Amino acid sequence: MPAEPSERRKVYKERKKSGCCPRCGTKVSKRSKFIYCEDCRLFFRDYTSENAKSVNKKRRKIYKERKDNNQCPRCGVKLGKRYPKTLCESCLGKNK
Repeated sequence: MPAEPSERRKVYKERKKSGCCPRCGTKVSKRSKFIYCEDCRLFFRDYTSENAKSVNKKRRKIYKERKDNNQCPRCGVKLGKRYPKTLCESCLGKNK
């Protein structure tokens, strides 16, 4: 794939229009309901699951640290010592 985003987009569209996998360029059967070939789909599936695990670990760690420091776990705003709720007022408003 080319380095420039505009060129990559052109290559993507050409491959998709010709019935090839946009990522690697291999021919995809017309009966397939997917755009990408099986190998590329497996690659994306594995990459996404690995990436999600590391992101979730980081988010849990930040959540715990903020909660222990009496901060809003979402935005990090310092909460009062006697504040009864876990989230700040603005985050509670966003939830509704």
